[in-house]
Amino acid sequence: MSQTLAGALAGLVLGATGWMKPYRRAMTRALVSERLAQTVTVATVGGPIHFLTPSGRALHDPWTLYRSEPETIRWLDALAPDEVLWDIGANIGVYALYAAKARGLRVLAFEPSAASFAVLMRNIELNGLGGRIDAYCLAFDAATRLDYLHMAATEAGHSMHSFGTDETSRGMIEAKFRQSVPGFTVDGFCELFRPPPPGHIKLDVDGNEAAVLQGAAKTLATAVKTALVEIDSEEIGRDIRLALAPLGFVEDAAFAVQGARRNVLFRREPGAAPQS
Repeated sequence: MSQTLAGALAGLVLGATGWMKPYRRAMTRALVSERLAQTVTVATVGGPIHFLTPSGRALHDPWTLYRSEPETIRWLDALAPDEVLWDIGANIGVYALYAAKARGLRVLAFEPSAASFAVLMRNIELNGLGGRIDAYCLAFDAATRLDYLHMAATEAGHSMHSFGTDETSRGMIEAKFRQSVPGFTVDGFCELFRPPPPGHIKLDVDGNEAAVLQGAAKTLATAVKTALVEIDSEEIGRDIRLALAPLGFVEDAAFAVQGARRNVLFRREPGAAPQS
């Protein structure tokens, strides 16, 4: 129904402007598109958060903020204000904005998709959070290199992209487009740029999670208290646990009992030293 109605309305605009001269027609349609750009507002304990939603997929996550990943909200709600969160695989910034606005966290958000990153930046601007969220259009991996983000869909808000491969956590994708992206290890990024180190990491990169963690061993062992990692398969889960266990991280069983879905919470045991 929505698709049909949207097509009919678009047809009305095209028909109503078809008689115009080429430049005037193009300009009118561009202005209509601008004015139809939609924002949705989500209420939080810290005040309303506004999200630009230029695509149907970009609308989904803000609209289901409290229903899609309730365990992520529960984890963020337990973190202390002013702690540093790294949101790796931030997409359009749904959880980054919630962490900053509702919880008062200092956030570094990382998103390699150009379209999603553009909306992420706009959302930061819309909410006046430029002083609390820093966002970077890059990927993390096990090695620092230039490579491609393989994308099944390029519109803002889409997921199931994969850096350096066309395989995601849900299998092989038919890449519609390959976007060139700089990739860093977390440890290399920290050594090169000296950003605020993460006290907490949210990691959701649709299959590359273990590679990201392998490139973050030093940072994980020295700075990170908790890591919330999306695990979509037993194989990926095994690789993630193998990467985290030698660094002193254990699964939070109590958190899982409360109803975690795709996301698993790992905590670094106090005084834990990396295994050689």
